[in-house]
Parts: sequence; C-alpha cells; structure tokens
Amino acid sequence: MKTAIVYYSMHHGNTKKIVDAISKKADVTLIDAAKYSEYDLCCFDRIGFASGIYFQKFSVERRPAILAYL
Repeated sequence: MKTAIVYYSMHHGNTKKIVDAISKKADVTLIDAAKYSEYDLCCFDRIGFASGIYFQKFSVERRPAILAYL
C-alpha cells in the first residue's frame, strides 16, 4: 500500500522531526504543505496529515492548502 503524509512544520520543526522518523521506519512519501499547493494524491492508498496544533486546530496559515488535498 502506498502511503503519503502531508505535513506542515513551523517554529521548532518538531512535526518535521516526527514525520522524518516515521519515514525511516516505513515506506512513506512526505509532502510538505508549505511547498506544494497542489499534489495528486489519487495514487496513494493511505493519506495522513500532520501539523502542530494551535488552539485545538491545525495551523491556520496552511489549513487551506491542507484542505485542498481532500
């Protein structure tokens, strides 16, 4: 199964550190939401989203880009 993680990491880069650790253990394609505004996800069987949580929500700056993937 092909797996992708769409992530957004800012400030200290903790989210990036976590997805990098995951990608070392599993065959995962990492997609940085800050760099890609459009990405074809139809070729993936599983898609995960990762971001820091700010006031109980994903990062406001990248929310439109992340929701565009859905």
